[in-house]
Amino acid sequence: MSGMTAMGACSPSNYDSRTVVIEVSGLCRQDISRTSNYQVKVAHSSMMPAIQNIIRMGGKIDKITVTSGPQTNPEASE
Repeated sequence: MSGMTAMGACSPSNYDSRTVVIEVSGLCRQDISRTSNYQVKVAHSSMMPAIQNIIRMGGKIDKITVTSGPQTNPEASE
């Protein structure tokens, strides 16, 4: 591949710092209040086991959102 040059830095994405929010409905568990909709927040590396667990328990995944970093509460720092 002579004559080819790489422009810019090529670095793989770092998913370790990302958080995944999974919105679930249709799941009834004793340790969760009687509401049918709730959110599960997991690290990106734990996303697939969490999804498999939700499906195994009969839940329906409504939405998955990936955030760019750990969730912080700005009001807690005051």
